[in-house]
Amino acid sequence: MTVSYNKLWKLLIDLNMNKTQLRKAAGLSTNIIAKMSKNDSISMDSLIRICRALHCDVGDIIEIIDDTAQLTFADYVFDDGTNLLRVAEKAQGGYNGE
Repeated sequence: MTVSYNKLWKLLIDLNMNKTQLRKAAGLSTNIIAKMSKNDSISMDSLIRICRALHCDVGDIIEIIDDTAQLTFADYVFDDGTNLLRVAEKAQGGYNGE
């Protein structure tokens, strides 16, 4: 599982706020902002500080991404047989030939 802060960055854009302003408003260190920029995990305390500063819920600022799903590859040959398209598909499904 991977943490993504893309929701937070989009929210900051909507609020016309930059990372420095968020850091000051939430009382965070520059290290916390740097960790979030790399999608590293941060403490629940830091998440709560952000939520309080932005008046939002945790689900509004982070997303947990399941990166354990296996990818399979399927090859699709064009009608003339000269070109090949290799497509990654999740194991749960993908192109069904229709």
